[in-house]
Amino acid sequence: MPYELPHPEAAVPKLDPNQIPTSLHSLIYYAELYGISDDGYRQQVLDALNDVERDEFTVSVALFDEQLDAWLAGPDADSLRPTKEYIAFSAMRMAADTL
Repeated sequence: MPYELPHPEAAVPKLDPNQIPTSLHSLIYYAELYGISDDGYRQQVLDALNDVERDEFTVSVALFDEQLDAWLAGPDADSLRPTKEYIAFSAMRMAADTL
């Protein structure tokens, strides 16, 4: 049975800026909106975006492509216990890549 959003399992927790590279702080807003780790819930949220929201999101994330690569493919990628911030940013990046 599908859930109606926002379902608690689809919610992104409030992110701690201290756990996020300073160069990416301007993307926290998007990570808290679209950094849903469940693929299905994330896709439901993305499907509800209008063209302006979709464009604003993808352009904003694309501006930080190198900084995202540096963090998400850096040493934290090998962590056995990634932070909720790392997971949210990874999911946000996947969201932007699917649009």
